Amino acid sequence: MKQLLLFFCMFLSAFSLLAQVGGTELPTSWTRDVDTNFKPIVLPPIDFSRIAQEDSINDFNKSLPWRYGIEQGISVNIKDRGELVVLDNGDKIWRIAFTSQGAVNLSVNFSKFVLPVGSRLQLYNGANSDVSTVYTHLHNRSNQRAGTWFLEGDEIWIEYFEPVTTASDFKLEIESIIHGYRMGQVSQLVYGNRDLNDAGECNYDVNCEVGQDFDGIKNTVKKAVALLNLGNGYLCSSVLLNNVERDKTPYLLTANHCLDNSNTDLWSARFNWISPAPICGTGEETMGVENNFTLSGAEVKANNPLSDFALVEFYNGIPDSWDVAFAGWDNTDTNPGFGVGIHHPNGDIMKICRDNSGAVKENAQGVEVWLIGGGSAGTGNGWELGTTESGSSGSPLFNENGYIIGQLYGGQSFCDGTSNNGEFDIYGRFAVSWDAGNSESQRLKDWLDPQQTGQTQIETLSNILSIPENEFIGDLQIYPNPVSSLITVMNSKYPNLTYGLYDVVGKQMQQGTLHNTSNTISVENLADGVYFLHLVNQDDSNAITKKIVVRK
Repeated sequence: MKQLLLFFCMFLSAFSLLAQVGGTELPTSWTRDVDTNFKPIVLPPIDFSRIAQEDSINDFNKSLPWRYGIEQGISVNIKDRGELVVLDNGDKIWRIAFTSQGAVNLSVNFSKFVLPVGSRLQLYNGANSDVSTVYTHLHNRSNQRAGTWFLEGDEIWIEYFEPVTTASDFKLEIESIIHGYRMGQVSQLVYGNRDLNDAGECNYDVNCEVGQDFDGIKNTVKKAVALLNLGNGYLCSSVLLNNVERDKTPYLLTANHCLDNSNTDLWSARFNWISPAPICGTGEETMGVENNFTLSGAEVKANNPLSDFALVEFYNGIPDSWDVAFAGWDNTDTNPGFGVGIHHPNGDIMKICRDNSGAVKENAQGVEVWLIGGGSAGTGNGWELGTTESGSSGSPLFNENGYIIGQLYGGQSFCDGTSNNGEFDIYGRFAVSWDAGNSESQRLKDWLDPQQTGQTQIETLSNILSIPENEFIGDLQIYPNPVSSLITVMNSKYPNLTYGLYDVVGKQMQQGTLHNTSNTISVENLADGVYFLHLVNQDDSNAITKKIVVRK
């Protein structure tokens, strides 16, 4: 017990909690306890009868992005319709809110987005349980447009903070709100007995075992895969790519058909949406994990329908603190010994599938593809483990060495209960994309090997290998302190964070996990006094301890 108390004292003397930079910093109105009389603007109701009919057909077409939301066009200037609060020191807060009845989630597209140096913008939901990353002048674009990731619930708040020292004017004009009607804990539409937000029962979460010959590789390459929000109510899957320069340029590979009817300035990508408690083809409910590993705004660098590929570069780089990866690739066009797909079907938690027989080269109505043979095309029985579905479009196909060799174009593989239907899938071939056209806008090689070294394979690059461990403390916020009922822990970096709450003599009072961005710990059953909250990142065993005062 003396050793435990000494351990606490060492941590308490060594660390103090810092406000997070570049992650989930709290909105200013929360920390200043600013009241509001503003009533959210109510958006018109949506008639889902036609949408349900369309989705019942399109959900089985993997050559289309998967629809999760409906775009509600509006034209609102926050200066004209929002609420202004001037703080005692002269700082200003502008706020505006929208509500859309029955929405599972909401996101925002801006037609004018200009933030002066020193100012910041955040979005959060009506329950203050989901908050966006912090937007600053670094997110400004030449065309002044921007799109955001979605937040849970049917009410969304937009908050702009401007210090009194701000020298220039801001512009914030909203052009549309995306009403998400599925891909949440509760779906608004149900076909038969199946909620639209759920992937099929035969899917395997990415943390399920897929074989000793790939499990070790998987634990690295999965960190490169992202769920891609196209800014128009549709989703695809995608993957972050390494390049020969190994300079962490944020290149994202997806399907060419994901560009249809979308503007990449409004795109956003979410990494590491992975369940800590995997479900492996049994159809049970997967535990969700919320995080703020999101990037927004991208520019098309190259695309070509010949292999159905699109390469975009995000305007902002990957923060050094993010535990993500830049996936390796192979452009030799060599048939794989076996293939593994990692993807987000129907906007769900990251899934994995495996084909043991290995893909073969085919031409699918003019598109050069890898064929996972099964059912009505080729030989074999499709995927031996898992499947892909709508929303998996653009997701990577890895060979047995963990190198990307293609991205999903289409196919007929789906779940039939807890088994797949044994049908085929097709992926655009990476080697064809490499030198697919006559200009840099039609092929990969100019971007991934700009010096034309001729390298045919490149390994996966982990983003945080050189980051010092003591950054752990800067990515968490714990409040309030003193506390009377609930401790909130804001965590945007650590998907495997755990906690223990101890009294002053070292007795453990509580323990649990803190996987989400916003987490709460109840202290209502604890007596007034001093306690110690011990947080551990299970991925690297790094830890901190915070003194908590309970006062009711």
